[in-house]
Amino acid sequence: MKKILFISTVNAHLYQLILEGFQAYSQTIQVDFMSNESRYKYKSKGQRVLNFLSKVFLRRNFKEVFHRKVMEKRMARLQPHYDMIFVIRPDLLTDAELQTLRQRTHKFVAYYWDTIQFFPRKKDIMPFFDKVYSFDTEDCKQYNLSLLTNFFFYEPAPAPIDKTVFSISHIEKKRFAMFNQMGKYLEEHHISYRFLTLQSKEKLKSPYIEPLKAFIPYREMLQLLNHYEVILDITKPHQHGLSFRIFESLGMNKKIITNNQAVTQYDFYHPDNILVVDYDKLDLPKAFFDKPYQPIAEAIKQQYHRNTFIKTIVSNLD
Repeated sequence: MKKILFISTVNAHLYQLILEGFQAYSQTIQVDFMSNESRYKYKSKGQRVLNFLSKVFLRRNFKEVFHRKVMEKRMARLQPHYDMIFVIRPDLLTDAELQTLRQRTHKFVAYYWDTIQFFPRKKDIMPFFDKVYSFDTEDCKQYNLSLLTNFFFYEPAPAPIDKTVFSISHIEKKRFAMFNQMGKYLEEHHISYRFLTLQSKEKLKSPYIEPLKAFIPYREMLQLLNHYEVILDITKPHQHGLSFRIFESLGMNKKIITNNQAVTQYDFYHPDNILVVDYDKLDLPKAFFDKPYQPIAEAIKQQYHRNTFIKTIVSNLD
């Protein structure tokens, strides 16, 4: 029985899909999971102020101290040896924690599903690992990493269509203007849409974006996506990797609008299915909406299925 330790954030519950993939891959694999995140809640406004003063004058962050104590307890519960340790977002771990993990396995593997420019620490910790995968093609070229894309696993039956263009996303400042610009364009051209985010309406102050009242679990979110003709994907500046939205559209046979030029280099790209836009000259040709979706060969699709992602990671055990 091969033993794998899988370490990841729990954001959006995506880790569950990978964990289930490991568990379903083979009965000869035992997988343990550990989160590298923790949630600290202030007990009062006064405590929030006190932590701010502590960070400024003492350089001591209550949240960071809490997180390190949580991680220390989790690390103490781990087995002494694993055949492979696989980590997503290893930059959340300290050098000391990475070294401890390094000593418990002969196969220490990392996956970067964010561009290194957004989390520069990822560049510094590469020497800890036997193998580093990245979803970003430019990071792979620059740092000699192995390309491994995100994936899809959901292949639903067709569903009733509610509106045309749909997006659900965390909308930070870098992308906020683009969502506003797209919403304005769609309204002016009488194309129905729905943009959802967990951020508050007061924070966003946009007539085009609808704030959610509660977090939507990933599987429910995919079911929601399935009710729309076109998925909208707005990437961060300097990102060259493909987001989960693009692979979700591939699995659901949906069209997608994206500003990520890198998608044109992939074998599943078809201009009838994927519209690459330039926000400096935003234009959505009517023909894109009118033409039917062009089916992608199953052999190509399966290269981007969760099973292929898991198989690639497990191959490090050989």
